[in-house]
Amino acid sequence: MRLLTWFGAAILAMVMAESVAAGDERIRLPGIKGADDRAPVETDGYPWRAIGRVNNQLGGFCTGTLVGPRQVLTAKHCLWNRRTRRWLPPSALHFIAGYRRGDAMAHARVARFASSGAYDPGTGRTEEAEDWAILILEADLGAALGFLPTRPLDRAGLTGLASEGGTVTAAGYAQDKAHILTRHQGCRLLGFTPKQDLLLHDCDATHGDSGAPLLFYQNDRHHLIAIHVATTTNKKDGATLGLAVPATAFHNHISATPPDAHATPAP
Repeated sequence: MRLLTWFGAAILAMVMAESVAAGDERIRLPGIKGADDRAPVETDGYPWRAIGRVNNQLGGFCTGTLVGPRQVLTAKHCLWNRRTRRWLPPSALHFIAGYRRGDAMAHARVARFASSGAYDPGTGRTEEAEDWAILILEADLGAALGFLPTRPLDRAGLTGLASEGGTVTAAGYAQDKAHILTRHQGCRLLGFTPKQDLLLHDCDATHGDSGAPLLFYQNDRHHLIAIHVATTTNKKDGATLGLAVPATAFHNHISATPPDAHATPAP
């Protein structure tokens, strides 16, 4: 369906910015690790149609993924208004599933969201391991589009994952490719940070990819194992690395946050 009424001049501005970026290969955004391994992917098939943009009324966006009939997983910092230093109200958020160049498979407003109180810039608590939020949509999109099951992942689980021989893929809506979903297929999970709370990876991901799912594919099934939240630099060799919140952090919260739950609209 067309979404021109939702984007208007904002889409035109983003398309122009995308064209400029595409025309200048010298531009290197943070989070692109060496060669740019991202490739466009069509969003009319599963699981890609379950991934979409989380737009806000300020004109910004992040990436989100359907993980239930009405539940969308994204990075919590995407909901923070830096200017007012307050959380955006749910009514300011709009999930666009399977978005591609002005079209979408479906879309819905956000009714409320649930998250961990351990990530709250307003109180100075910015623990990246808790940088996740579950958006509850006003409409059931997952029944028609499908949604991604999550798979908890810890250090022991990561060792087991490596032995299973599956493929890791990151997919999101990056700043320089804002109107198409791109994926980096075959990227690697590199281990956990010293506190074992964040997953290190080498998937290409930059601004706009916050909340992007890291998917593990094996035996014709995809599982969401983490979401990308930040980029860091290895102090030893200067290498750029991605930081992701493993599904262990939010797996149980998804089932504990049913669509009809009476939750406060913001933390």
